[in-house]
Amino acid sequence: MRRSRKWSLLVGGLAVGLAGAAYGAEPTQQDLLDKINSLQAQVDALKSQSVNQNAATTAPTQASDEQISAATQQVLAQSDKSSGMDMGDWTAGYDAASRRFVIRDSDGNFTLRPWIHIQVRNSTAYRTDGQTQDGKLESDTENGFEIRRARLGFDGNLFTPNLTYFINWATLRENQNLTVKNGSSTVGTASVNVGGAPILEEAWIKYNFDGTPWYVHAGQMHDPLDHEAIIGSKYRAPEDSLQGDIFANTDTFTQAATLIYDSKQSLRTEGGITDGIRAANTNFQDAPTTGIDYDWGAAGRVEYKVMGNWSDYNQLTALNDKDDLLVFGAGADYSEGKVPTYFNQLSHTLDVQYGSPSGLFLYGAYFGRYTDHNPGIVSGGPTSTSIGSPGIAGQDTYEYSGLLQAAYLVPNTNMEPYVRGEYMSLKGLPAHSQGFISEISAGMNWYFYGHNVKWTNQVMYLPDGIPVNDDTNDVLISNDHTEAVFISQIQLLL
Repeated sequence: MRRSRKWSLLVGGLAVGLAGAAYGAEPTQQDLLDKINSLQAQVDALKSQSVNQNAATTAPTQASDEQISAATQQVLAQSDKSSGMDMGDWTAGYDAASRRFVIRDSDGNFTLRPWIHIQVRNSTAYRTDGQTQDGKLESDTENGFEIRRARLGFDGNLFTPNLTYFINWATLRENQNLTVKNGSSTVGTASVNVGGAPILEEAWIKYNFDGTPWYVHAGQMHDPLDHEAIIGSKYRAPEDSLQGDIFANTDTFTQAATLIYDSKQSLRTEGGITDGIRAANTNFQDAPTTGIDYDWGAAGRVEYKVMGNWSDYNQLTALNDKDDLLVFGAGADYSEGKVPTYFNQLSHTLDVQYGSPSGLFLYGAYFGRYTDHNPGIVSGGPTSTSIGSPGIAGQDTYEYSGLLQAAYLVPNTNMEPYVRGEYMSLKGLPAHSQGFISEISAGMNWYFYGHNVKWTNQVMYLPDGIPVNDDTNDVLISNDHTEAVFISQIQLLL
């Protein structure tokens, strides 16, 4: 009976192959099944003949096995092809060189790299004479855990290596209150359970004109202004500086279309039109809002590399630097708005970064902001613009900040101690607020697997406190009073 079954498979497979060749077009799976069923009577006849034959030699049987295997493969190939399952030369897996998961075709025209980014943090904040919820002033200590970031996204290229894309979402960390209105009258408020909801951070495409150093960049992206913000939260530790938070609003996402010049040599630039600084996730209308309402903006940045590799410039550390790196950068952003009257704001930065294979890292930055007819903002607005007061409304103001950071990756270890100091002058703060912030921080990075698995401990000391909340750095209002914040954070980046 084994021999008769092989004959039936052979005849069925050869018949299907001949039928497919005769028709010329690719048969569907149902066509294949119909043709096989139509041959069933012939197969039964062959079975009866095969049973009566003498199983004389083994060589014909071996030859039949090879023929049967070839016929079977042909049937399977036809079936896969007709059902749209022919994947071509695609590969998927973990790329050890880039430490990324990747799906791509053999030509490199299509690439998909998914990733996740998680930061788990424990924070402790101590304030002398901090203001409690009942209005009293007393020293207090607050401690707790938080998921500082839980982000997911993917990047790669489409149709050609010249067309790249990047999309990522961040997780909203807390619930919000929703104002309930009846016409123009406020009825009340309701708590909205949106903690954990995804919020779009970046969604952009970039096209390189083949054979040239020119690129077009469009979508929601980092404002081409501040180097620390452009690097992003993956490759600094554990958080952006106060300068970056208060002046640049942490990562400074905006919607824009820019032109890039990057010859991969010493000079590269980017500049274009935006919806205004801090204009992420907004539509095109300039409708009145309760916060900052920007009409439009223009931003640009230029960077000059004296020595080193551009890839080492994408982190605030000398981790894995193979050559000495020295880069000077400058950026500017001009934005116009109308809250409640028209105003304009010019932000500008100067920065320098040095890294060495020895483990030494140095970074310095200056951030200034000029506001024409500073309107201030309503209560509860973002800390990245001066809060209005009767004495400042409508005046021209200039605010500035300086930052210095140094780190040293201890040889033959995964430990990197670092220190940071900064000072900033603020205008238009509420009455009885000091108009400056001074801060010094010290910490240690442990790189267990580069930036992919990193543990950071940092203490931040503010001898004169801070007149605004900085939720990103877990700093609480402590105007004219000492504050210290300790952060312990684990990062997972896949």
